[in-house]
Amino acid sequence: MVGLAKGVRSLVVAFAALGAASIADAKAPPHTSIPSLPSSNGLAAIAFNRASSRVTQFLEHPYRYPSAGVETRNFAYDTYPGFRVGTASAWLPSITPTLTEYVAGTGIVHVSRTSNGVTFDEYHFTPMSLAEHASVMLVRATRTAGSGAIDAYALFNYRLGAGSPNPAPDAEQALYVPSRDAIYEWGPSGVAFAYGSIGTSSHHAMSPQNPYDALVAKANLADNVDTGGARYDAACGLQASLGDLAVGASAWAGWYTVLDPANDAQAAADRVRTWLAGRTAATIYSDEVAAWATWQSAPPNGLSADEAAVWRASEAVLRMAQVREPGAASGQVLASLAPGKWNITWVRDMAYAVVALARTGHVAEAKAAIQFQLAAKVGAYQDYVGHPYQVSVVRYFGNGEEESDANQDGPNVEFDGFGLFLWELEEYVRASGDSASLATWWPTVSQKIGDTLVALQEPTGLIAADSSIWEVHWNGKQRHFAYTTITAAHGLCAAARLAEKVSDTTRTASYRAAGILARDSLLTNLEAPDGTLAQSTEGLLAKSGWLDASVVEAFNFGLLYANRRSARATLRSMSAALVPPSGRGFMRNDVGGWYDSQEWIFIDQRAARAEELSGNTSAASEGRAWNVAAARENFDLLSELHERTTADYVGEAPMVGFGAGAYVLNFGERGSVVPASCGSFADEPEEPVDAGSRVPAADASALDDSGTKPDDTDESTSQHDSDDDDSCSIHERSRRGYAPTPILVAFALLVFARRRSRHR
Repeated sequence: MVGLAKGVRSLVVAFAALGAASIADAKAPPHTSIPSLPSSNGLAAIAFNRASSRVTQFLEHPYRYPSAGVETRNFAYDTYPGFRVGTASAWLPSITPTLTEYVAGTGIVHVSRTSNGVTFDEYHFTPMSLAEHASVMLVRATRTAGSGAIDAYALFNYRLGAGSPNPAPDAEQALYVPSRDAIYEWGPSGVAFAYGSIGTSSHHAMSPQNPYDALVAKANLADNVDTGGARYDAACGLQASLGDLAVGASAWAGWYTVLDPANDAQAAADRVRTWLAGRTAATIYSDEVAAWATWQSAPPNGLSADEAAVWRASEAVLRMAQVREPGAASGQVLASLAPGKWNITWVRDMAYAVVALARTGHVAEAKAAIQFQLAAKVGAYQDYVGHPYQVSVVRYFGNGEEESDANQDGPNVEFDGFGLFLWELEEYVRASGDSASLATWWPTVSQKIGDTLVALQEPTGLIAADSSIWEVHWNGKQRHFAYTTITAAHGLCAAARLAEKVSDTTRTASYRAAGILARDSLLTNLEAPDGTLAQSTEGLLAKSGWLDASVVEAFNFGLLYANRRSARATLRSMSAALVPPSGRGFMRNDVGGWYDSQEWIFIDQRAARAEELSGNTSAASEGRAWNVAAARENFDLLSELHERTTADYVGEAPMVGFGAGAYVLNFGERGSVVPASCGSFADEPEEPVDAGSRVPAADASALDDSGTKPDDTDESTSQHDSDDDDSCSIHERSRRGYAPTPILVAFALLVFARRRSRHR
């Protein structure tokens, strides 16, 4: 049989070599596909649309649903700058940009264009230091050739009529107020806007003296006082004269937009003027960049320039996704930034985001997220949970009330959020040392989260069937998901340590026992015959829809050894069956359907960590490099999905917890040991490993409970014994875009059967 295996290996290599170049070339390269670049200060949420090359979003709230049945309105139709140079003029969206980017490590969108001997750098952002629903538009004009007076224009086309989520432009009114050098606009929407100059405007206008037409005609704005009463689709504009610049000289112009929910444009404009404090547009820009630099943490040592760029952008996304409206909304972290439609606060996504914030030293933000959850109004699904609880079973409305979406199969009711919250709480306490807050929170945390999770544990150790990470709904659709039990085990063991900190000895013991029982139940209840950790007991029994990439968290969280049988089998199965046609990354499971069958960037990030811990550092590096390269082509942002064949960004972008947060955890953990979450790993047979292969020294799963390497994990040994390399090699080729021929598949099955005979 050994001789046959060697012959199989030779044939596999030969066949793979024949088709490698042509098939590998079919992979979609990293490319730009994200449609918009958002910016948010936690109150205002704007977005620069790449197709139209203008800002087309200004949301009333950063979150999608303020309350049940109410959707946040987008008041911006479009807003953008323009110029007049001598006798030439144009609105800037008509000129193809030479550069579109974020200013590194910030939420400032930068677009550059050159026309008529002048380079125009425009900047769009929501100022983090301004506690208003406000945005800023700046233009720096730099003379590169020629001469002639330069004027900068700004067009504000907002729709303040009736309707939601996209108000109509009916019955709008506007008024110019000289004492504040600002235009006020209002309408049936019930809110008011102010548009003002940073510096002094030279001219202004509003419909019926349309500012758009004035620039096209190379004229100054008309300086009319108002719209003459309510009118349909009013547009407003401001103009600033920059003079005749010498070649190489620059001048700035700037404007602000601010919304007042109470319909008081004057009050809003006055608050912005106080914030401006007489600063120039150039100073506003430099101050914003400096403030971002102060907030940012240092990327981990060892990151490449590209990895560090995506790290800084991911930190910025985490910050922009946290809501800063006063009251019940404050502190929540959205799952995506609008215009991604998942600008909703999911418990699960927020957990990964909050842990990333805590680990990067942003403990104030992490604390605000925890306080939001502990103050949220929940309990509507207690009949499903069976016990009092504090963390939402799915997500939240903007006002802090619990929400669960429902369909013909009933609501989603997810128990994984309870364990994830306990994880993020411990991460916050560890990062901040805030024992005082822990003591204050503990009665609620223990009684309505920890105790509830223990009550949900069945005698097997598994957590009761729920909708879990992929939200399968209820009414018989719920399952005993591995992911839910994984998060429960990890969270309960974290809760045991927190209980010890507050001297709650009874719960210290009970939480630890429950966590260990949940950990061990993963192997006793959810391991397939080949060692793969299955999605659920129901899927395993049905022999259908049981492969699920989310189970890698059992290894990443330090519950199961990451370099033994279960981890290796799981990663082999994923590489064999969950790689989409694009040949990179992983689908989330084998259930089928469009959503499940795309490449999930969250899974890519978590799988890369598991691959590293298992000893497969080449696969880990490849997975990380692919997503870094894709992010670099997409303004350093991470999407929800890569389309399964084109690798376009699809789903929602940018993602926060499942994008930026997962990235920060992935690269922050790279090369580090993973501690045993419950003090030890689950007892698992060691898979034989031949000498000559290797497990990285940084792999903590290669350590036993005392910190000593087990006998089979010498640093000179590897993930797979040499006689078994054949089938793994085929799986790895699959990840790299090689499509096995039927002959290769047959040989793979033969070798796989041999593997099973040796290791079952």
